[in-house]
Amino acid sequence: MKRAICLCLAILVLVGCGSIHDSPDFYRHSLSQMSEPREGGDYLWFDVMLTPEHPGENENAEALRMQWLETWLEVRKICADGYEILERREFEFLEHNPARYDLRYKVQCKVPAP
Repeated sequence: MKRAICLCLAILVLVGCGSIHDSPDFYRHSLSQMSEPREGGDYLWFDVMLTPEHPGENENAEALRMQWLETWLEVRKICADGYEILERREFEFLEHNPARYDLRYKVQCKVPAP
């Protein structure tokens, strides 16, 4: 009896872990990050990795990256009045990039009109 219960629990755990990779949040967390600049400033960094499924110069991949950005902003409860992308570029060779991201976006929150 105990063996059957343990077997059922093991199967449930494996099935649950197998479906995590289908989650949009899994890809957002594994292929992107949002951070504040070390030197301070009124902008944020949004860094992303490129993959064969999410290439750099692809409209669908770019739209997905913008969904990731909007989700990061929503989860962190910042840029409630919208945002503007000031810059989109590849990482420079000697730039601090320990996670080896490929693209960096400079994002600034919009300030509400008085």
